[in-house]
Amino acid sequence: MTRMMGIVAFLPLCGFLAAICAGCGGGAGYGGGADANAERARLRGLLGEARNLPDGFSARPRDGWRAPFRSADEDCRLVLDAAAAGSAQAVAGVRVAVTYQGDRVGELAGVGLTSYAGDTAERRFAELTRALGDCAVVKGGVAGRSTTFTVSPLDLRGVGGDVQARRLSGRLNGYPYEMHLVFALSGHTVVSLVHTGMAAVDVERTRQLTRFLVGRTAA
Repeated sequence: MTRMMGIVAFLPLCGFLAAICAGCGGGAGYGGGADANAERARLRGLLGEARNLPDGFSARPRDGWRAPFRSADEDCRLVLDAAAAGSAQAVAGVRVAVTYQGDRVGELAGVGLTSYAGDTAERRFAELTRALGDCAVVKGGVAGRSTTFTVSPLDLRGVGGDVQARRLSGRLNGYPYEMHLVFALSGHTVVSLVHTGMAAVDVERTRQLTRFLVGRTAA
């Protein structure tokens, strides 16, 4: 009986410790500490000196991109959250996120690089690919605001690597808005890109951004 009571008391403690570890986000699989810090520094270095960005984008990075609304659909919410600066995927890897401002109205390029150990990057990319395929209409979760986007394929052939891309066209709080949402698998790194703007967003600039990011992470 005493042994059984000890086991029962031990189980909540295990759950408590697991929750603490899951919330650390310091780079599981990298051994934490110096390994994770070194990987984070490497990723920051890839984005810190962006000399080969397409013309019209500031080479000085800002804080990571944050979604201007919360999707009511679970799959759409998953991919938007994955592209955001505070992405929960950082719990399982090492992540850096920045935003580059473009010279067109409302134009931003939100970039995230998340490095994983083992085959976690492939599994994460597969999860995002599935969610993108099941995300057809994006609606804002706040009642009374006109935020709705239709989702359609976006052809980015020729950029290299495994790439999944979608165009989100519609209205943000009633105003015309477009988002290009891109995920790419490059080695052990999952690249996310959100290219936004008022009305139409230039696909060629999205292609150039994606090519730049995949090239940087593959080098």
